[in-house]
Amino acid sequence: MTSSTLLRRAALAAAFSMAATARAQSVPIDDPGFTDAITEQLRTALPDEHVVVVGPQRLTIGNVGFTVNLAHLSQACRANASKCDGESAHFVAGVTQAFQDMNKPPAPAQVRIAVRSARMAQAYVASTRTTGLNLQVQPLVEGLVSAVVIDSPASLRWASSKDLDALKLDPAALRELALSNTHAALQPLASVAQPAPKGKLGTIDGDAYTASRILFPADWALMAKAQGGTLIVAVPLPTEILYIGDDGTDALGALRTLAHHQMGAAPGGLGDQLLRWTPEGWKIVN
Repeated sequence: MTSSTLLRRAALAAAFSMAATARAQSVPIDDPGFTDAITEQLRTALPDEHVVVVGPQRLTIGNVGFTVNLAHLSQACRANASKCDGESAHFVAGVTQAFQDMNKPPAPAQVRIAVRSARMAQAYVASTRTTGLNLQVQPLVEGLVSAVVIDSPASLRWASSKDLDALKLDPAALRELALSNTHAALQPLASVAQPAPKGKLGTIDGDAYTASRILFPADWALMAKAQGGTLIVAVPLPTEILYIGDDGTDALGALRTLAHHQMGAAPGGLGDQLLRWTPEGWKIVN
């Protein structure tokens, strides 16, 4: 075998190895490459839809606020980069199917209610103005809204007037259904949170509807009583509630600082507002 033949074979082997490596790592595990790669895969799978990056590892598809959160997929890719391509393909297939299925009438059990930032709601409402579809959103407190959503295993989307027609409900009835379904799925508050004495921080970590607990202020009455009537909460993320039983200046400042940090540490942050429980509902702490 001549040296030129050996060189050609070595070059081919190197090229094959590089191609295999490129295939194995075709989805980068770091942003912005990661988000860009998944966005392009979804655009390929849904060529007639607008797939838009609206925040860190957060996309929307179409014009009805269909939200795709890439955080869990990103975590899986970072934990095992060699399986990232397969996980990504499975994820994109699931999201594509969920989006295509959204034109089917939702089942009543899929109707839930979620807390979202007013900023996000404004963006989604603006994106649907030309469609004639009305998103089912109501103000909660300054900077936060409650939104009726349609939940599915792969993703969730904001409910619209189209869902009212499909379920033959008016907006008030749809909201009542969403509140009932969400409350029924939550564990009792006392099973996930204990009173926080002064100087201590309480936390509730859970799923995408954890922050929805603040939509049921009556559930917090016993907690407030156990804390001497003082209950201050923050909801920096849909999945997290922070609370204290102290309304001193230092305690409020520390809670606000922590909430601000948590809000910016993950996609879909809600805000650093502090809310005081009262028998009439939540009041903003200035």
